[in-house]
Amino acid sequence: MEEYKRTVLYVEDNQLNMALMHHIFKRNLPSVLLLKAETAELGLTIAREMLPDLIILDIGLPGLNGYEAMEILQQDEATCRIPVLGTSAFAQASDIEKARNKGFAAYITKPFQVKLLTATVERLLEGSV
Repeated sequence: MEEYKRTVLYVEDNQLNMALMHHIFKRNLPSVLLLKAETAELGLTIAREMLPDLIILDIGLPGLNGYEAMEILQQDEATCRIPVLGTSAFAQASDIEKARNKGFAAYITKPFQVKLLTATVERLLEGSV
């Protein structure tokens, strides 16, 4: 059985993106356990129960969107200190600025650039020790 040093929760409704992230973690971040949630509501439950070291949160989720989920995470004593990496296909400067203003630790646009994603995850995990 593999031993994981850190845990990351990925909240994403798109199965292709989920599969891609799984592959990226398996190949580039093998000591990190990747938890998955297909909705913000499920992601919030997993975040409260598992207290991951980092949350990667898609902005364009059905139901609660990423901004609404981020607000709930920030208001919850159990999850308010977990860094959150926002992801979206929206790449305008205003989108990035909005994510910063909402409290995301970082924001990465899709399609993912593997090196940037990996480096960002590693940086955020280092800061969450």
